[in-house]
Amino acid sequence: MDDPGGRKIHTARTPAMGGLPIFIGFAISILIWAPFEVLRDIKYVLSAVSIMFIIGFRDDLINLRAYQKLIGQVAAAMIIIAICDIRFTSLYNLFGLSDIPLAVSYLLSLFTIIVITNAYNLIDGIDGLSGSVGIIATLFFGLFFFLNGEEGFALVSLSLTGALLAFLNYNWAPSKIFMGDTGSLFIGFFLSILTIKFIDFNYSIVGQQFAFGGSIGTAVAILILPLADTFRVFVKRVLKGKSPMHPDRTHVHHILLRLGCNHAQATGILVTVNVIFVLLALVLKEFSDSIVIPSILITVIALGTILDLIFRAAIDKRKEELRERNRASRDEAKVVSISKNAG
Repeated sequence: MDDPGGRKIHTARTPAMGGLPIFIGFAISILIWAPFEVLRDIKYVLSAVSIMFIIGFRDDLINLRAYQKLIGQVAAAMIIIAICDIRFTSLYNLFGLSDIPLAVSYLLSLFTIIVITNAYNLIDGIDGLSGSVGIIATLFFGLFFFLNGEEGFALVSLSLTGALLAFLNYNWAPSKIFMGDTGSLFIGFFLSILTIKFIDFNYSIVGQQFAFGGSIGTAVAILILPLADTFRVFVKRVLKGKSPMHPDRTHVHHILLRLGCNHAQATGILVTVNVIFVLLALVLKEFSDSIVIPSILITVIALGTILDLIFRAAIDKRKEELRERNRASRDEAKVVSISKNAG
């Protein structure tokens, strides 16, 4: 059970291991529908995802230290990189660069897996948000792999889509159960695998009917919400002289709540933004990363600036209202004092 208090937004004790039924539904779907050949091809992927599930499950039971979770993430990631060979094999013409040494490939892939896993974990702060983002990403990747003949990755992606849809029925505001680290760690980890696989595979088929011209930019657009929010929060913390890992309430979903949105409204706004970026990626499908990435960055900066301006204006308005109430209270106190003296 997740008890309220501290930085937590909920006000009642809530079950916090929603990742358990998500994982069970995901696993049963694969075991029922996947042909033996597909299971053979993805067995190490499922093993690594299972490790992340166990780490999250253990963390929800008894909190693990940050370094313990990091060690588990690195171990699972190395299974993906070294054994499954799912990694960045080049820089895909980004900045005009292509081939990279094997050591750089391993380090860059490991960094990407750790970042996406934890970024997804950080957006699990309000009802329905992480589940909705997971559905958008897995549905996109699942359809992409299906259309391009990668049946194994299509099947596991869409299996998780189905599990998240079922979970969202109980996680939408007012939430009856939370995903917890049991779900967010293994789903974030799985999304990082799909992201790397998408970038590398898409680059190898550029020019085909269902391929995207910008592999990296498209992947960023699909996961824009966790990536942009985590980057924004980390930069703000560093600029304030705090550790980037210092917990606070500066995430975008916290800001929307402070602006007066409820959980469903905040989630709806953020999911809409995520869908807009997916549509932007589809519109820019024929363009290379030299066009896609700047377009995404400009859009992110513009939306972030607008949100900050709205938030600052709301804070200034509340401060002014507070000053007015204090001034009115002082005036009322003076009137009462004068009346007493006159009496």
